[in-house]
Amino acid sequence: WGTLTEEAADFLQMIVRRRYNIFVCGGTGAGKTTLLNVLSNFIPDHERIITIEDAAELRLSSLENVITLETRGGGVEGKGRITIRELIRTSLRARPDRIIVGEVRGAEALDMLSAMNTGHEGSLSTGHANSARDMISRLETMVLMGADLPLAAIRQQIASALDIFIYISRFQGGKRKITDISQVKGVIDGQVDLDPLFEIREGSLQRTNAKLLRQKEALK
Repeated sequence: WGTLTEEAADFLQMIVRRRYNIFVCGGTGAGKTTLLNVLSNFIPDHERIITIEDAAELRLSSLENVITLETRGGGVEGKGRITIRELIRTSLRARPDRIIVGEVRGAEALDMLSAMNTGHEGSLSTGHANSARDMISRLETMVLMGADLPLAAIRQQIASALDIFIYISRFQGGKRKITDISQVKGVIDGQVDLDPLFEIREGSLQRTNAKLLRQKEALK
């Protein structure tokens, strides 16, 4: 369907298996959850996975050890409400190999980044943004909703937690394409710096000259 090239698909499979933390971003209806489903199928089936969503949309039928958690709205007085933040914290007690957060929209971004920074490599999530760089700005704002931290500390947290940003776009006529796959280089001159590994050229997703910086040990 022209969503991505075979080379890019092989690359995405490799980074999922090697436990890179991946963030999928895009606009409304771009196919973020669908792409997250596809990426999740590359996870080795012996790993323990916890998914956290507002409504269960992920279908990880190829995996055997999956725990699905959903948020719950409160009653008239707000009693009984269970948020994504609470579910992320609860999930850590179940000792998952990876955590998949369906979509981050607010203060739960801080808990997600903390989980990725504390031994849960290979985790995945999605968010709404107009570009990968815009997603970084949105993550900064979301973290500030959960804690009053210096911006420099937030940017360091993002750079330490996330390895790869994937941007997917929806074009006129409903066609969806991955338009950018970038790696996080770190914090440079006070900003989270991205280096494109694949980007759209002449209508096709092509590899750039950039090399993957972080080499993680492949799973045996």
